[in-house]
Amino acid sequence: MDRNEVVLVGRLPEAVRIRSLQSGSTLGSWRVIVRRQQRGRGTRVDTIPCVSFEPEVTVVVAEWLPDDMVEVVGSLRRRWWGSEGAKSSGYEVEVHSVRRLERRVTTVLTGEEEDPAPTPAPPRPVRSLTRAETGPVETGTVTAEEGRAFTAVAPEPSHAVGGNTPASVPRRVEVPSLR
Repeated sequence: MDRNEVVLVGRLPEAVRIRSLQSGSTLGSWRVIVRRQQRGRGTRVDTIPCVSFEPEVTVVVAEWLPDDMVEVVGSLRRRWWGSEGAKSSGYEVEVHSVRRLERRVTTVLTGEEEDPAPTPAPPRPVRSLTRAETGPVETGTVTAEEGRAFTAVAPEPSHAVGGNTPASVPRRVEVPSLR
C-alpha cells in the first residue's frame, strides 16, 4: 500500500504569501524551518516549502506571523516549471490541514507609529593609544586645558611559579582627547 503523508512542526521564517489565481481560487505559499536532531556541533535545519490550494487553509495561514511555531499536514509533491528545453523541478508539501502551536511576540514596524523617544547619539570612535609608560598608576579626567586623560590599567599577572619572573609593573596609559 502506497502512502504519502508529511507532518512538519517548525518555525515560520517569513510572512505567508497569498495569491489569487486566474481560476478564482487562492494559493497560499510559505516555508517552514524544521530543526534536525543534533549530531555533532551546531544545529542543522531544513527549510521546507509548503503550498495549499484549499480555501480553509489559506484563510488560517494568512493570519500567521514570522516566528510562529506551526504544524502542517499534507503530502509531498514534485512540481515542474520552465520551458521545454530547460525544465526544472522541486519538491514541496501540499498542505491539507494546519494549526498554529505558539505565537512569539514580534514587533513589526510599519512606519506609521509615533516617533519613539529620541535615540542617543552613537558612541564616538576610539582612537589608538599614543604612548604607554611604566611607573606609578595615575588616574585623571579630561580637561579642556590638558586635552588628555590618564587611565589606570590593572597590572599584568605573573604566570611563573615560584617567583622566577619579575613582578608585574603597573602602567600609565595616556589617551588623547576624543574632542
